[in-house]
Amino acid sequence: MWDGFYNPWHIHICFILSLFKEKETLHIGVVLLYFVSTNKHKFDEICAILAKHKIKLLWKELELQEREGLTLEEIAIEKAKQAFAKLKKPLIVEDTGIFFEGFTNFPGAKAKRVYERLGFKGLLGLASKKSKKAYFKTAICFTDGKQYKLFLGILKGKIADRVYCKNKDVMPYEKIFVPAGFNKPLCMLSRAKKNEISHRAKAAEKFAKWLKKNIGEITER
Repeated sequence: MWDGFYNPWHIHICFILSLFKEKETLHIGVVLLYFVSTNKHKFDEICAILAKHKIKLLWKELELQEREGLTLEEIAIEKAKQAFAKLKKPLIVEDTGIFFEGFTNFPGAKAKRVYERLGFKGLLGLASKKSKKAYFKTAICFTDGKQYKLFLGILKGKIADRVYCKNKDVMPYEKIFVPAGFNKPLCMLSRAKKNEISHRAKAAEKFAKWLKKNIGEITER
């Protein structure tokens, strides 16, 4: 959904970890795989969530194409195919959308483009005309080249009446989305709390549980 701007092919390691010890790390029970994205915010969040499951991520920046007219799930699978074609390593990709319940699949997977076109004023105006109910949805796709597994996470809530955290470096929609059960937007929650309740966290937890059960079937190429 939302991507930052970083130099291509740059690798950032979540933990201090030598790339020359990848094989050794896998043998001692710590799973090591790539997270492919240009978005540092997404990497940091998923990295923290998976760390407690002994899954360590290597951040690989690649520009992946998104075709028009696809669902969030279809986009995640397509991105995984593109990424594996380049890396030939076990990896995960992620795509996230936000959905205003007063509309049909909107902004959805096009959230970045919709924000760039309408801005906060336009988004808040649309939400005020219909239901303010909204939800985030994340689709994580894992592949080892032989299989493509999807893991979904949803966070329900509503669109706020105004923009918060104007000078904070977070994803734009986090400044106007209030999670269900809270009276403040995502951008005002602590990192720990966000990692506990977020759509991305829910998808990552599902992935971690699946990986633990199926690690023996995964072959690093």
